[in-house]
Amino acid sequence: MDADYESFVVSSARRGDERAWRELFETHVDAVYQFCLTLAASRRDRVEEITQQVFMTAASRIHRFRPQQGTFRAWLLGIARNRHMTVAAKEQRRKRHETKAAEGRECSRGRGQPDLEVHETLARLPYRYRMVLEAKYLKGMAMKDIAEVQGATVDATESLLRRARSRFAEMYEQVRQ
Repeated sequence: MDADYESFVVSSARRGDERAWRELFETHVDAVYQFCLTLAASRRDRVEEITQQVFMTAASRIHRFRPQQGTFRAWLLGIARNRHMTVAAKEQRRKRHETKAAEGRECSRGRGQPDLEVHETLARLPYRYRMVLEAKYLKGMAMKDIAEVQGATVDATESLLRRARSRFAEMYEQVRQ
C-alpha cells in the first residue's frame, strides 16, 4: 500500500468507514501476526490474543496515529510490541506470585492449620474478591471462564484478581497474627 493511498484509507477509517478498516486489517494482519509469533516464541494462543488486541487498540486509538512519524504498519507493530511486553510482564508477576504462594503453603504446612487460616481469610474478603480467588485457585478455572461468569472482560477480571490477591495477602497476615 503506497503512502498516499494508506493516508486516504486511514482517514476513512478514522471517520468510521468499515470498508477502510477491513482493508487496513487485511493488509496488515499477516505482518502483525508474524511479528507477534516472533515475539511470543511461537505460543499461538498468546499470538492470536495479542494480534486481536492490536487491532482493537488501533481501532480505539486511531486518532493517535501520526503518519509523519511512520507507517501505519510500524504503528501497529509498536502496539504489538507494547502489548506483548504487558502480557509477558503480567505472566511473570503471576508466576512469581504463584511461586511465593506455593512456598508459603510449604512453610505453613508445618504449622498445622494453613487451610483454616486460608478459609478464614477468604471469609473476611468482599464477595467479588472471594469469588474470583475461589474460581481461580480452588476451582482452577481459566481467566476466560471466570470473566464470562463475572460478565466482564478478561482484562477487568485480571485486574480484579490482582486486587483480590493483594487484599487477601493483607488480611492473611492479620489472621496469622
